[in-house]
Amino acid sequence: MARTATLTLDRRTAKAVLDGHPWIWPDVLDGRAPPPAGAEVELVDTLGNTLGRALSDGRDTPGAPALRVLTLDPRDPPLRTLLFRRIARARALRERMLDLDTTTAFRLLNGEGDELPGLVVDRFGPVAVVRPDTPAWIRHERAVVDALRAEGGAGLKTILIRPKGEDARLLFGPVPDEVVIVQEEGRRYQIRPGYGQKTGFFLDQRDNRSAVQRLVQPGDRALDLFSFTGGFSVALAVGGASHVTSVDLSAPILDDVRGQMRLNHIGPERHEAVAADIFTWLPAQSKRQGPRFDVVVCDPPALSRKKADLPNARKAYQRLHEFIAPVIAPGGLLVTASCTARLSADDLLEDAVAGLGRGGRRVTRELRRAGAGADHPVPPALPQLRYLSCLVLALD
Repeated sequence: MARTATLTLDRRTAKAVLDGHPWIWPDVLDGRAPPPAGAEVELVDTLGNTLGRALSDGRDTPGAPALRVLTLDPRDPPLRTLLFRRIARARALRERMLDLDTTTAFRLLNGEGDELPGLVVDRFGPVAVVRPDTPAWIRHERAVVDALRAEGGAGLKTILIRPKGEDARLLFGPVPDEVVIVQEEGRRYQIRPGYGQKTGFFLDQRDNRSAVQRLVQPGDRALDLFSFTGGFSVALAVGGASHVTSVDLSAPILDDVRGQMRLNHIGPERHEAVAADIFTWLPAQSKRQGPRFDVVVCDPPALSRKKADLPNARKAYQRLHEFIAPVIAPGGLLVTASCTARLSADDLLEDAVAGLGRGGRRVTRELRRAGAGADHPVPPALPQLRYLSCLVLALD
């Protein structure tokens, strides 16, 4: 489509863009109304030199980008053709990084990390779920569908879209089954594409689930806190844990966990699902007599959405680890994760050590530190998108 506007960037913003930062903030508009959502905007410096092209969000919300950089190469084609090229490149990277024979659920397109800022696409077997993080992409739905059909990979039959705050709707193909069975490095999961959290499943934890599956040993008693639909619970059971306890606040969600266990041929004698508030359940468990857990996984939802909330979130992380301390067996392992974007892996470790210490336990070793899998690439100039931290800690 034709570009609808030209935007002159000040020296500071131009430098950031040329250094690879893909977001342009509302202050560069100097109070002017932003171009319509989805409009392509030519970016120039104060001397009139062309810097690249961006896609307008169509809004000037404080703290959110006003425009997202599409390209710094004047030779790049219009957006429609660019979509085909970049989705093809993203698919080729996944084919290189993943064994798609054993992993049929993965992030096909990770927005800024695949140079299509604000456009996220997850594959669940034959179903692709589009999650636009900006209204800009709504204007280009047809081009996104055409590019995904051509370059989204073999076996793609259905394309859904789920904008933030909206229900999923069909863009292409037959209405999918309510439940789709996918594989993840040998594990099997029941997914409801386009429903629940994000696009239907936390794909970012795949590598960490596989690591958990490898570290658990036959005979281990395992605990999965904030289990949601049982991603880590399945990994613990498939890895050989003699018994897995899944705890989540939502009783209906735990029905899904039981279904995941049946799908992986894990009998009910090896699994217990508990609907409870973890901040009250853990202290109660610490007072009971009985065996403790050899492996504990703690993967809470984000405890902070705004920078101002971070101090209270860190106190909550410390309190959570204090409550975990008594339920881990001597020499046990703790897998602790955070998806709070402003909480770094170092912060998470500091809070875990502090909380466990207050609970009378000492971290003897940090065994592993990781984030999201390789299908969640991040541009070097935007490290704040590395929101996920996952640590494996050995206790005394």
